[in-house]
Amino acid sequence: MPSVWKIEPHTAAKHSILRRYLQAYYPKMASTQRRIVFVDGFAGPGVYAGGEDGSPVIALDSLVEHSHFPKMRHCEFEFLFIERERPRFEALRRTVDGRQPHPNVKVSVRHRTFEEHMGQVLDSLGEKRMAPAFVMVDPFGVKGLPLDLLRRLASFPGTELLVTFIYESMSRFLGSEEFEPHLDGLFGTTEWRQAMNLRGVRRKEFLSDLYARQLRGIGMEHVRLFEMRDAGNRTEYFLAFATHHVEGLRVMKEAMWKVDQAGGMTFSDFTVPSQEQATLFETEPNDAPLRRLVLDRFAGQQGVPVETINNFVLVETAFLEKHGRALLHDVEREGQVTVERPPERTRAYWNVGTRVTFR
Repeated sequence: MPSVWKIEPHTAAKHSILRRYLQAYYPKMASTQRRIVFVDGFAGPGVYAGGEDGSPVIALDSLVEHSHFPKMRHCEFEFLFIERERPRFEALRRTVDGRQPHPNVKVSVRHRTFEEHMGQVLDSLGEKRMAPAFVMVDPFGVKGLPLDLLRRLASFPGTELLVTFIYESMSRFLGSEEFEPHLDGLFGTTEWRQAMNLRGVRRKEFLSDLYARQLRGIGMEHVRLFEMRDAGNRTEYFLAFATHHVEGLRVMKEAMWKVDQAGGMTFSDFTVPSQEQATLFETEPNDAPLRRLVLDRFAGQQGVPVETINNFVLVETAFLEKHGRALLHDVEREGQVTVERPPERTRAYWNVGTRVTFR
C-alpha cells in the first residue's frame, strides 16, 4: 500500500465524527483535568493524496483552533501518534513537524506497533494511574489489536476508545487458519468461530454484536457502533466507541447523528455523489423503531420519571434524548400516555419532576 492514498468518503465521514467529538471533548475534560492524552495507534501519514488532513492533524487542529483553547492553557495536552510502516511514519513526522507548537501541547511520533508501544507505556506506569486518554485505534486489518491490551487501557476510568472494527476483511478471511490467532486476540474469545456457519446480515450482526459485548466485558459501560459502508453499499467496518461515562456516550451519539441524520447508525459512500456534496437519502429520523422500543419497554407503567425514559433512550437505543422528548410529545397528543408535570411548568416541559403513565 502506498504511503499516501486517496481519501474515501466514509473516511471523511469518520473524520467528521472525530472532529465533532473532540471539539466537545477537549473543553469538557480541560475544565476538570490538568493533563489529557490523545493516542492515535495506527496514525498513518497524517495527510491524504488530495491534501486532506489525516486523523493526527484533525486531533491537533481540533484543539489549537478551538475557540476555547486560550482558556485551556492550564491543561497539558499530550498527543501520541504511533505508526509502524516506515514510509508512513516519515510522512507523518514531516506533517506533524510543520504544525505550530504551543507551550501546553506536546507531540510525540513513534515508529512502533500500537501493541508494542502501548504495552510498554502501560508497563512503565506500574501502579500509577494513567491520565484521561482518548485512544483511537484504526488498523488496516485484524492484526495488532488484542482485546487484552484494550482491557488494560479500559482499567483506567478516564479512558475512552474509538476502535475501527474491520468487518469486511475479517469476514472474507474468516475460515483462514492464519487469521485464527489474530481473531482470538481481537475478540478475546473463540466464540467468533460460530460466525463461520453464518452468511450475510446474520454473520455481520453476530460479529458486531459479539465485539460490542466484549468491549462491555472489559469494563466499558457504554458502547456504541456506527456502520461504515463503501460505494457498493457493503459494510467496510464499524466504528466502535467505548466509554465509562454517559456524557461521553451522549456527545459521540450527537456526532454520529450529524453524519447520519436519518438513523445515527450508518454512513454509506453509495449515497454520496462526490466528496464535496455529501447527501443522504433522508434528513429526518424515522421514529417508528423508537416508538416501539419506548412503548414496549414502559407499557403499563405508571408515573415513570422522565429522566428514566431519557436514560433509556440514550443508553439503550440508537436515538438521542431529544428524539425521545419529541416522541413523548406525539404520544401524549395521541392519548397513549398521560403526563403529570410540576404545576409551574408548561405542557412543553419534559424534564425533572415530570412523570409519564403508559397505557
